[in-house]
Amino acid sequence: MSDDIERRVRVALRSAPLPAAPQSLRATLLGVPSDAGTATTRANRAPGWLIPAAVVGAVVMALAGILGTGRQFSPAGLSANPTGAGPEPPTDVHVVSAAELKTVVAAQRAGGLAPQDVVVDIAIDATRQTPPLTRECAPVGTCQVIGTLDGFSDPDGTVTIRQEEFVLPPPTKPADLRPLIALRLSGTAPIEYLGHVALDRGAKEPSSVAEALATTPTAADGQVIAVDGWLEGIGVGFSCGPAPMPGPPVPEPFRCHVTPMLTTEPVKPVTRSGNGYSLSFPPGSIPVQEGAYEQYGPNPASDGTNDEPRRGLYLLRMVVHDAVNCPGCRGWLVVGRLDATTTPTPSAPSTAGVTVRSAAELAALLQADRSVWVGRPVFVDGHVVPGIAHGCQPDSTCQIGILDQTDERVVASAYTASLLLPDTDYPTNGVMAMIVRNQDLEYPGWMGYNDDNTFTFPVDKLVDPQHMARGPETVIVTGWLIDSGAPLRWPPPAGSPPPADTPFETCPFAWLSRDESQPVTVTSDGRSVNPPPNAIRVQPAAYMEFAPDPAFAANGVAHIPRHGTFLVRLVSNPPSAVDPQRGWQVVARLDP
Repeated sequence: MSDDIERRVRVALRSAPLPAAPQSLRATLLGVPSDAGTATTRANRAPGWLIPAAVVGAVVMALAGILGTGRQFSPAGLSANPTGAGPEPPTDVHVVSAAELKTVVAAQRAGGLAPQDVVVDIAIDATRQTPPLTRECAPVGTCQVIGTLDGFSDPDGTVTIRQEEFVLPPPTKPADLRPLIALRLSGTAPIEYLGHVALDRGAKEPSSVAEALATTPTAADGQVIAVDGWLEGIGVGFSCGPAPMPGPPVPEPFRCHVTPMLTTEPVKPVTRSGNGYSLSFPPGSIPVQEGAYEQYGPNPASDGTNDEPRRGLYLLRMVVHDAVNCPGCRGWLVVGRLDATTTPTPSAPSTAGVTVRSAAELAALLQADRSVWVGRPVFVDGHVVPGIAHGCQPDSTCQIGILDQTDERVVASAYTASLLLPDTDYPTNGVMAMIVRNQDLEYPGWMGYNDDNTFTFPVDKLVDPQHMARGPETVIVTGWLIDSGAPLRWPPPAGSPPPADTPFETCPFAWLSRDESQPVTVTSDGRSVNPPPNAIRVQPAAYMEFAPDPAFAANGVAHIPRHGTFLVRLVSNPPSAVDPQRGWQVVARLDP
């Protein structure tokens, strides 16, 4: 299996449910390494090839059926403007002035707005680089400061470049930082530089797909153009093509032979052929990087075989690369999409106000004043080295590693360590939750992404934990924390006792509910408990430990439901079973 397919499987497994995969298959797939060789392709390859579904493609298609792709599914028919594609793109590019940009930036800083890509008539002053030079991107990732927008002050005008694996950053020579430039605005996160913009014919008209394709042999490295076209994904799994050639890793969009395309008209590139599939794009299509459709296509959707084409005004950046295994490679990278106006569209605030920090940022924060953070959850995009533990004794805390690039020791309870896969850093490399302690960081689990690319889930989506990836996955949920009050008289469970402080204890009960309700009814005959609807069961101690201002109700037996935002963790009983029982455990409260 090529590294591209492995990488896609790992990403899918980390963020998607596994409703039907056997536990043994899940464990095997979750341990797939991510540092294998690379696949390459030439930018001037013929775009109208026909590729049969190979063995690897069949494996990926089978996995796609298990994992899902995060796309919406819709009827197979395609119209001139498919459902969900949104309005037709504008006929010209709106160039934002300095005054307009200040208004838009202020709206973004206020919060609750979707990220927005813009083309601005402003230069970047590379001499004004305000520390910290490394900052957190949105929603996650690391951004490096390259300068400040003319006429702006830090932090509103600080401009950064996102650091991404297998993606070459745009050039930042003085000529590249002069107007016009493309930027991404993402709430309170730093502004991201997408590249120097060249508009077609010196006017504000976007290029057509044919015009963009014609400039491929001559476009300057890093040049950004606006192209009106249809972004076509690939709805079923295909191999990336021949085995990778020897040599250093190659960047996007040259890593795979089977990629999304930008086309002049909407097409269905995937055709069923006997027991497999064939793939054919029309001549004159522009190959772009893997994942471009999911990231930039408006409302990505699939009919089960083909992804629905999505028309938009896309920002493409020229990538020039020359290596022994990719000589003279030239290709286009989708780096943004322009909306019809410069007014941002309100959306739900991401991650419930959660800030994800780099390891260096977290270390600096704790060094400044650790005492104010002790006992509180923090979120870090980093790597715990080695991220595994051996020989943890029950009811003990053991070290699982060091947070890379810091001196912070990371520990976990024996139960948490038992949830980790042996001999792999899979759950301890990426965005993780941490609880700050006096001398170290306690690791409760890795952060799971929802479909909207946040860590926040509604209660309803967590009711069936079998549909989640695997523990120790942690997610953020807002709801009513309620319990059954004083302990009920209950016979002890048969067999081995469940892990302490988990939702698997037979009695008493506690829930996190979507709606406010009182599950306990007191009558002259005694007390009855009715599980609330639209709720997930959590550990019995959750209410007294995490509910804001816990208090007894008027009947003196039950507790008053309390509303809050909580960090909950997916746990298993027993952790090592082939098909364990699954449930949710509250590990922290995020709101004051």
